[in-house]
Amino acid sequence: MQMMDNRVFNISWEPFFLPNIPLYQTKLTEDIVDRLWGYVDKAEVNFNSRLAGNIHKSLSLKDEDDFFMKNVLEPVTRLYTVNYQSCTNWIQYNYQKKDGFSLVLDEFWVNYQNKHEFNPVHDHSGLASFVVWMKVPTHFKEQYEIPFCKASNCPSASNFEFCYTDMLGNVQNYVIPMSPEQEGWIIVFPSRLRHQVYPFYNCDEQRISISGNISYQLAND
Repeated sequence: MQMMDNRVFNISWEPFFLPNIPLYQTKLTEDIVDRLWGYVDKAEVNFNSRLAGNIHKSLSLKDEDDFFMKNVLEPVTRLYTVNYQSCTNWIQYNYQKKDGFSLVLDEFWVNYQNKHEFNPVHDHSGLASFVVWMKVPTHFKEQYEIPFCKASNCPSASNFEFCYTDMLGNVQNYVIPMSPEQEGWIIVFPSRLRHQVYPFYNCDEQRISISGNISYQLAND
């Protein structure tokens, strides 16, 4: 695989908004996705016990030469904190910021989800978290047509969903329907933002996603 450490990636991040929580998303370039697949191919260390997912397998990843952190995660995390300092989860970041401060990729893993498996409502540690969808073998339109889903007024099979409290104190959900078109997209969000992944059905292929947490570190830590 060709090394890309000396390249500069001009990534255009698109902010999108829940009623009171800004998030960032972008479609990763093919070469960055290939780099991530290289990480996945080398993954061996089991990570299931560290995570909430009721899924087949999670493995710890290594970000070789801090490539993904430097080129993708750090720029958007700093952009986030500059533009949206009022977000609850970023107050500690801005309060603690000093000379010698750095952002670090604290945890980094790949998830393998089989049909009928799920990830319950949970949040993460750190300042920011992210998810990259690497392989999505199902389409939400087909999943919603499964009889027990179609009969519902809220079909949810295969969905990724954020859960949050809006400005009026109401619990709300923001759904990201899953389909192959979602492959290669990354979403960055405050780590304390709760989210869940619903099971999918009628498909023997695995859904593969990558997630991780970004934290800060002071020079004397």
